[in-house]
This record gives sequence, C-alpha cells and structure tokens, in this order.
Amino acid sequence: MGPAKHMTSILMGAETQDSEGKPFVLVVPDISVYEPAMSDSLIPVGRLIEAGFMVNHKISSQANKDAFSLKAFPLYFGIITTPDGKTIIVM
Repeated sequence: MGPAKHMTSILMGAETQDSEGKPFVLVVPDISVYEPAMSDSLIPVGRLIEAGFMVNHKISSQANKDAFSLKAFPLYFGIITTPDGKTIIVM
C-alpha cells in the first residue's frame, strides 16, 4: 500500500507475444489507466472478460506445468485467449 495516485484514463494497445513467441498487439477494450511515474499501466481484466477474452492468471512456477518454458517466457504469469480462440497471449 502507498499513497493514493490520480491516474489518467487512456485507450491502450499492449505489446505482447503469443504462445508461439510472435509479436501481438493486444488492443484493450474500453479504457486503461496510466501514470507516467509508474513502470506499468493497468489493464482492466474485467473489461477483457466482458469483451469475450479468457484470462487465466498463474504464477511463474506453473509455467512448465502449463507447457511454457521459463527460458522462452521468463516473466510468465498466465495466458489471455482472444475471443475468437485463435490467439493465446502469454502474460
């Protein structure tokens, strides 16, 4: 916990990669929040789910169990599946 922050609403596309390691830009539905002093922006998971994405949060120690190599995906924290089911984005 820390001091409260005022964050700006933005339309966002997040540079990611799919399960095959190919670059993929995730266009986030609705709005995200951004604060220039923070290293990351916040993507509204609820909005992704409402838009038909499947979000499966994991911890990095589960990567091998999920058939993902930590060498290939050292920051593995789960997957996001696009609404059409054709693309799996590795978090």
